[in-house]
Amino acid sequence: MRRRLLRNLAWVGSSQAVIAGLGLVSLALTARALGPAGLGMLAVIEAYSRSIARLLHPEPWQVVIKHGAEALEAGDNERFERLVWLSLMTDLVLGLAAAVAGVALAGLATRWMGAVGDQTALLALGATAGLLAARPTAMGVLRLYDRFDLLARIDMGIALLRLALVAAVWAAGGGLSAFVLVFVAWTVADGLLPMLFALPQMRRRGHRLRPASPRRIAAENPGLLRLFVNSNVNVTLRQLRQRFDIVLLAGVLPPAALGHYQIARRIGEAALRLGRPLGQVTFPEFARLAARNDRLRLRRLLVWSSLGLSAALLVILAPVAMQMDRLLPLAFGPAFAGAAASVSIMAAAMALYMAGLTTGPALMALGHDRAMTVITGATTALFFAALIPAARVWGAEGAAAMQLVGNALWLAACLVVALGAVRPQPIQRQAAT
Repeated sequence: MRRRLLRNLAWVGSSQAVIAGLGLVSLALTARALGPAGLGMLAVIEAYSRSIARLLHPEPWQVVIKHGAEALEAGDNERFERLVWLSLMTDLVLGLAAAVAGVALAGLATRWMGAVGDQTALLALGATAGLLAARPTAMGVLRLYDRFDLLARIDMGIALLRLALVAAVWAAGGGLSAFVLVFVAWTVADGLLPMLFALPQMRRRGHRLRPASPRRIAAENPGLLRLFVNSNVNVTLRQLRQRFDIVLLAGVLPPAALGHYQIARRIGEAALRLGRPLGQVTFPEFARLAARNDRLRLRRLLVWSSLGLSAALLVILAPVAMQMDRLLPLAFGPAFAGAAASVSIMAAAMALYMAGLTTGPALMALGHDRAMTVITGATTALFFAALIPAARVWGAEGAAAMQLVGNALWLAACLVVALGAVRPQPIQRQAAT
């Protein structure tokens, strides 16, 4: 297990570092082309599209990994094939529903988001980006096959495509409309390409898509619907804090302040990419250990992965935060010098979130997805309740501070529940003696 884990972590970690770097270059070119106000409007359009997609397109990849691991461990290939087929159909149907809803609601959304102005057409165009989104199923399949290397190459290719499109628009002097088209193009590629590579991997292993009734698939995978709902409620609540926040702030902050907040968010997301691979790589391992009821190794993996990530974050992020007021104008232009405080606060918020990245996969693998959902729901509710009042008083810095407070509460609760869930039972210790 250790060799496989380290190999997968190396692939995913290196690819995410490359993607984060390419993403920051894309962000810098976009910021220089549009300025704070234009970047703020683009951020709202992207956030609107992703928020609608997140709400109406729950992702089934957690189900594919957990129940797919059980099926493959048991040698039941047909059960696995039926599960993947249902997951893919779910992705395609819900992706279509999200795109249609996003286009239909664009006019209504524009009325709230005063910072966007009269940009209903661009808002609707951005909403079509999630139309063909089969990536979640592909992620589950490729991770179960231990093809983290292939998924890493695909993701780096998509990041390069995005940078190439952004650079072309920047060189041509394109405006907001052109950058919205770039967003749609690379999002569609991100949704389709992983599945186009996953299908040949299935055929190579003698697997295929096997249609069956959803009722049958649910019956042979006990707890499937509960895991699908709870894992997605948890992820949706988490991601809405990273996407829907700017949609709400568009009715409170001016475009330039939104641009500063977007810079903080995107830099925070780039930092998050450096830690996210650990959660991606450990989930299949947690699922395998839970299927074998090996609590001791599961607890050890949880503790050491959390401690290792926390130490790495302290070494990497602290020096960068100390130079933030110099780095921002150099990278994004003098107009973004005022975003230094927001970026530093957001970096601290993301560091707290990354420190607990492996607790979620561990709890889901152990069947404690409901507890994870309750924790995330409570901290998200507190965040949104305080977001607009804080933004009205302190602007973009206040909004970033609410991310920090929310993540601190989330981390504390997750650690308490996760460590309790993997603690050996007294009866087990007596039996061992």
